[in-house]
This record gives sequence, C-alpha cells and structure tokens, in this order.
Amino acid sequence: MPSLPHLRSTALLASCVLASLSAQTPATTTAHLAARVLPADGEPIDGALLVERGGKIVAIGPRASTAIPAGATVVDHGTAWLSPGFVDLHHHVSSGGGGDINDMVMPLNAELRTLDVVKPSEDAIARTVAGGVTTTLFIPGSGTNIGGFGVLLKMRPNGPLQQMVVRELGAMKVAQGFNPERGSGDLGAGRMGSSDLLHQLLERGAAYSKAWRDHREHGGAKPEFDASLEQLARVFDGQVPVLIHTAGLRDCIATARMFQDVWKVQMVLSHGCFDGWLGAEALAKRQTPLNLGPRMYEFDRYGRFQGMCQAYWDAGCHNLSINTDAPVVAAEELQVQAAMAVRLGLPYSAALQALTIQPARQIGIGDRTGSLAVGKDADFQVTAGDPLDPRHAPLAVYIEGTLVHRSGDVR
Repeated sequence: MPSLPHLRSTALLASCVLASLSAQTPATTTAHLAARVLPADGEPIDGALLVERGGKIVAIGPRASTAIPAGATVVDHGTAWLSPGFVDLHHHVSSGGGGDINDMVMPLNAELRTLDVVKPSEDAIARTVAGGVTTTLFIPGSGTNIGGFGVLLKMRPNGPLQQMVVRELGAMKVAQGFNPERGSGDLGAGRMGSSDLLHQLLERGAAYSKAWRDHREHGGAKPEFDASLEQLARVFDGQVPVLIHTAGLRDCIATARMFQDVWKVQMVLSHGCFDGWLGAEALAKRQTPLNLGPRMYEFDRYGRFQGMCQAYWDAGCHNLSINTDAPVVAAEELQVQAAMAVRLGLPYSAALQALTIQPARQIGIGDRTGSLAVGKDADFQVTAGDPLDPRHAPLAVYIEGTLVHRSGDVR
C-alpha cells in the first residue's frame, strides 16, 4: 500500500499536469480501461484505468479509486493488458532498405548523423511499431570506428518527421573490434590503430568542448569554429551519450576502460555478445550500462547454452537493456528477444524493464517515456495478455495518445 505522502505527491503531480495542459490549446481527454496495466517501474495494476490528455498520462490507477474526468472519451480494452511501448537502442532500419548507414572511406566520422537520412514512409517503421516498439535509436552502422550520430525517434509510420524526432543527436555511435577492422583503411584496420585514432579524436573533442565552455562561462578566448567537432563536443558537454558496438571479452573490457575510466562520458556498451559475458564481473564493478543483443545465448566451453542476459545479471550487471540490432533480428521481434532472455534465466521483471524503462534511462529520456506514470508520454501497447509472450502481438499501439497501429495494419 503506497504511503499517504506518496499518494499526496502523486495527486499533486497529476493536478499540476492537468493544470498545465488546460492552460494550453484545449485537448481531448481519453480514459483507457484494461484488465491489467504493467507500469514497468511499479507493481501491476488490476482492473486499471489510464487517462491521457494532450499526449501525456494525467492519471493511472485502479478504476475503483481513479476518477474518469467529465467529458472524457472512454476506450474499454476489455480483458486486454496495457504496457509501455518498447525502446530499442540499436536500430538500423529507418532509412529505406537499411541503406545510408555506413560511409566507409574514413575511419572516424563524428560529423555525420542519421537524422538526414530518415525516411518516414519506410515500411520497416510500420513493422517496428507493429511489434510494440515505440521509440528507437536509429544509428549508423559499425563499418568504421565512429559512424556518426544516431537520432532518437518515435516510430510514427509516415511521420511527419518533426513529430518523430525525440532528440536529433540521440547518441554517438562507436564501433570497437571485429566490424571496423574489415574495411576502414590502413591505419585503424586493427585494434591498436583504431584505439589510437579514437583517443586522438576524443582528445580533440574534449579540448574543443572545454574551450567553448571557458569562453561561455568565464569569458575566455573565443575558439575557432570547427564543424567536424561540433557534434562531438556535445558528448563532452554531457548532452549526448555514446553507444559503443562491442562484442567479445577483450573489447568489452577495453570499451569500459576507455569510456568510463579514461574519458568518463555517458556511455552504453551495446552487444556484449560472444564471450563478453566472461568479463561480466569487471563490468559490474564499474556498473557499465549494457544494451545486450542481438545474440541472446552462446555456447560455453562444454557446449552448453549460456543465456547472455542471465550471465551478466547474475554477475551484478543490472543496468541492462535488450536490442535487436535490426535488421539482424527483425525490429518487430524485440519482444521475442526478451522472451528468450527469460527462458534462459533472466528474471521476468528485469526483462520487462530491459525493453522499457532501462533503455529509456540509459539514453537519457527516462523522464519522458519507458514506463506508464503521470506526466510521461502516453506511449503504450495493448495486448491480449503478457506483452513478453510471443503469442500476444500488440492489438493496438499508441504514441503520445494517438493510435498508430492496429492488429492487421501490417502483414
């Protein structure tokens, strides 16, 4: 039972949200009834009510104790469940056929961004949201050590683009080991060279960021504008995280050392596959944020199945999310990724959070999406039962209160 102060603070927050919305352009209010709501960062609510207005959640709770506002449109979902829209931080399929995500001439491309190649009419966007995925980080590929910056998107089929973009610079994409070794030029084709090139560029970016901060905050000399470092500076200003493609024990440890011990920037280690799980204890000590996938299992030295998520979780890596690396695994099958993780030993609640609130927090939008709570975007899916059960594809998906997918829209 929530404490009285908690109930009072929740009621106050709800009234503040309603007051703020009423001061703006009049918006319709919709009350969604469901058999169960899974908030993702709280206990399930049976016999539940979720009230949305102006794209935001303004009330949520049991029907017996949560009022339906006068004049609200009521949508009764019957025996269905409501749960947050999923968030995928490793997504490559919003530009049309998976193209325009690798520029292989130079090993470091911190001036590039995927925002410029988003194609709102791309069929993969509609398929993505059909799987309950409402937010993605659309990133460059891993053919070079820095592929550019990914854009954070709401998966609204056919746009418009301005209503899809959550953050233009969602994260800088770095690739360590394997992929960028295959064709990024002479220097940087191996691990020693790529590490050296990365450090050199990061040093330049950190210095450029500091020079501009000194100018703005302390009246220091105005630096010369450098377009190639402008986006990178946002990383060192703490405005944009780094997502690092990393697989294998050696590279997982090297990535944590470089981006946590040396540079100390906001970072997420993405993949963690192959034998990366053998370094889980070292990563747990650093509390390295992990975005695991697309491989959900590996074989140990005795040929036994080893669940990737379970191995990291048991070692203490609890800041953990799951990805598809679409199109490696189809974007709409993020649900199946979590189901596999649970089958191989990850606790259910951790798996649900690994598709919802954890990736949202990792990428810096946990205050806006990733769970169902007052004040957050009304991004949710409607399923016939457990949203992690692959038998229950979404019946409907809402983004900011707008119905964007119904079962049967995508075949």
